[in-house]
Amino acid sequence: MNPTTLTVQEIYEEIQQLPPERLSELAIFVDFRRFKSQPAGEPTQTLRPVRLRGLLRGYDFSPEAVADARRELWRKFQPPQS
Repeated sequence: MNPTTLTVQEIYEEIQQLPPERLSELAIFVDFRRFKSQPAGEPTQTLRPVRLRGLLRGYDFSPEAVADARRELWRKFQPPQS
């Protein structure tokens, strides 16, 4: 099979030889190729803004609070001291 001269029929025949458990992987690849073939800047669907309406109200995001959170997180990744 020469990849530069494949026909739709030949591809179809190859797909029919795939085991059923590989079809979802093929569908993902086809979707990816379809996405890559779209001209840049054209969204596949209309995007709409999401309004958070105070979802994070009451949380402290000051530099000090963020620094404390980072220190606490990294403390969990340090090896135990003997």
